[in-house]
Amino acid sequence: MKSSIEDENSRLRELFNLLNDGIIVMDKKRIIVFINPSATRMTGWEVGDIIPYCLYCQQRKVEPGEERCFLASQPRQSYFESDLPTKMGTFVPVGMSRTFLSTPNNTSSRDMVITIRDVTIERQAKELETRAQLNQRTLEVQEEERKRISQELHDSISQTLYGIDLSLDHLKRNAPIHLQKRIEEIRKQVKLCSDEVRAMSRDLYPAVLYDLGLTAAIRMLAEQMSSHRREIKVVIDNNWIHDDLNRSAVHVYRIVQEALHNAILHGKATQISISLSCNHMCKVTIFDNGMGFHMDKIKNSTGYGLKNIKERVSALQGEWNIDSLPGKGTKIEVQFPNPMILS
Repeated sequence: MKSSIEDENSRLRELFNLLNDGIIVMDKKRIIVFINPSATRMTGWEVGDIIPYCLYCQQRKVEPGEERCFLASQPRQSYFESDLPTKMGTFVPVGMSRTFLSTPNNTSSRDMVITIRDVTIERQAKELETRAQLNQRTLEVQEEERKRISQELHDSISQTLYGIDLSLDHLKRNAPIHLQKRIEEIRKQVKLCSDEVRAMSRDLYPAVLYDLGLTAAIRMLAEQMSSHRREIKVVIDNNWIHDDLNRSAVHVYRIVQEALHNAILHGKATQISISLSCNHMCKVTIFDNGMGFHMDKIKNSTGYGLKNIKERVSALQGEWNIDSLPGKGTKIEVQFPNPMILS
């Protein structure tokens, strides 16, 4: 009989020693009477050590006579998370659950069993998720503000410029001959200003993206940015899900828009190709024959353009890569999960 009990205790001890979660048994004076290897690896504490209070318990206010240990003082609270001091003087974030061991002779002094689990990874995951949600919301607010400013430009400034042009036209018909030429020059300046305002409005809020879809919007963007000295070619794979990208569409559009802007303004590119394909992963590739640059410049770059692309790719839950050499052009590749599969 005694041998059977000893075998059972041996198996239980072996089980505790193999657990990934830490097990700490402490008496009422917080002296450790048992600790398994996992708990020791996490905290450095050993049998006989007095385990300090967690960071929350150290800082919390307690009533006179109240037990400082939160888990010990709250009979209905069996789990919470805090930072546990280690023997090395650092802290480890843990999730803690507790129970009490019954004692012989029904004494009131019971050993407390604390099960601890390192929640560093969970905290990091939550932090990344929160950061991604904040980034997504920031981009949404930016798009809403772009739309508001775009409508303001169209409804207010564009209409005002149109009214000025009509007034100048009326003035020209009734003006002396020697003033008509000057008035016509002013009308041309007003028209240029009006064209710039419309272009700004279109860049801020590409209505075609929401009316006709992503494919049409990118094709129109390419047409608008092409010229007799600059060719922009768009190739769309048969599997491209184009108009079914939902909220992803605006991010893809802004990435392409930023890449084209950089290729033309900084790279002085004369040929640019845009390739769109989609299977399990969707892929956007923008390649130009521009001036290119040393890749070391990216590490030290403080420009908004690449930062904007990076944020958009993050919102797509994707990855991106940029490859460039001086005189060899630049290639940007973006990959992100097919939103239709995710949904």
